[in-house]
Amino acid sequence: MKLKDNIKNNYTKYIIGTFIIISALLIAYILFKYPQVGVADQGDFDRVMGLSGLSLLDSDKMNPDFKRFYDYIVTDYKINTNIFTLLITLFGSSMGYLITFISYICKVLGQEVFKTQYLAIAYAIIYISSIAIILKNLNIKSKLKLTIVALVSIFVFMDGNYILWFNSLYGEPMMLCTLLLFIGTFLYYINCKYVRHDESNIASKISLVYIGAFMFLGSKMQVFTTLPFVVILLCKILWDNRKILTRKNLILLSVFLAVVVIYPVQINMVNKNISKDTQYNSVFYGVLNGSETPEQDLIDLGLNPDMAGEAGKHSYLDASEYVKYIPRTPITEEEFYSKISNGKLAKFYLTHPKRLIEGMQYTAGKAFITSTSLGKCYRADSEEPVREFNRFTTWSNFRETKLPTKLWFILSVFIGIFIVSLIKFIKSSGNEEVRNKILLLWGIMLIGGIQFPMPFVGNGQADTAKQLYLFNFVFDILLIIGVLWSLFKLIDFIKDKIVKR
Repeated sequence: MKLKDNIKNNYTKYIIGTFIIISALLIAYILFKYPQVGVADQGDFDRVMGLSGLSLLDSDKMNPDFKRFYDYIVTDYKINTNIFTLLITLFGSSMGYLITFISYICKVLGQEVFKTQYLAIAYAIIYISSIAIILKNLNIKSKLKLTIVALVSIFVFMDGNYILWFNSLYGEPMMLCTLLLFIGTFLYYINCKYVRHDESNIASKISLVYIGAFMFLGSKMQVFTTLPFVVILLCKILWDNRKILTRKNLILLSVFLAVVVIYPVQINMVNKNISKDTQYNSVFYGVLNGSETPEQDLIDLGLNPDMAGEAGKHSYLDASEYVKYIPRTPITEEEFYSKISNGKLAKFYLTHPKRLIEGMQYTAGKAFITSTSLGKCYRADSEEPVREFNRFTTWSNFRETKLPTKLWFILSVFIGIFIVSLIKFIKSSGNEEVRNKILLLWGIMLIGGIQFPMPFVGNGQADTAKQLYLFNFVFDILLIIGVLWSLFKLIDFIKDKIVKR
């Protein structure tokens, strides 16, 4: 029996090691093969740069022919780290922590330039390591099944249209990496407690989960909506171990939990200006966009119907394109920002369910897109902006062109997986490993599920596909789970038939 376990463990190490090598080679091919690729700035980088102590190179600032936005990638930035920027970083997104850490290493090595390629390498390490931890702690006993899971993970998660974003200052890669880190640390905790029955140093294992949650919840503002679901999982871990933990560790972990909750809340409060943009978009580019009764809609929202003239406009137009209510002006502050709220938006859609369904149908039409039309190469490599990209993009091309971008399909996948997992949860009474893994699955489903309506409800029709990035990633996870569960059931059925013969 011991020999059999050793053979299984060695095979698991071999599979995971092979996964790591293949994944690293693929990422190197996708990002660093000539011409090097990334994603051009569409105006989002300034916020990250300001919080992380980065600025444009002096040579770029002084170059009258420098083109920063949309068409070409810019990967080199000046490091301006000081005590002030460090304090700002402390209360900024978790992506800032990673950038500051890399900047510090650059400074120690005598470099004054931050390259997004360094960030891409850091992402790759977190990304690959997290998936490797997940593979190891799924506790898959069948060699064949583990091999299939590893191969499918490479095919889906190493897709070029995911990896491409690593070489940029967008927050999307940080979301994915830290979500995987959270999942990986959670599975590691489950494996230690319920499979190996190892409760030694349980506080440190719980801390790892909390660190993963902290980094994920602080990765991007849009993740704020997932806070309740993550906190429920964290509270459950603490509750399940309340009799094992020492009083000191219980208090420390409770304080850590409070920090995990406060951190994304304060990020959301600090970035009120961004919230104003999304508020404007949610009403004028969402509720009123294409509405046959814009005046009545405004009345229903408790707003001045005189603003109907701005219907169909988002907050990033030139001031001359607005009739009267220009974003961030005193009159708009008085008539709009001071009166609108998330509660009023929620009430509007709850009392106008048809409008909500129409919005979700529109959102479904924008789902499954992880590619982008933004430039992907240096200007030095191609004067003509490179917008097409096809390095290891088989999966994303299939997803974008073949999967039904329909609300019924998305709901079917979520409902189907929930029903099957609920049945398994009920049948697994007494098996805490399975039940905790299913609870984690439900948490992941809720994280992805809440991401689906938020782009339209919270930002209208502005940049919907990009804001579905995390939803698409979670949906890929669910598709893998659904397809592999069905495949493994078929494999087990065939094996049973062969054994009976």
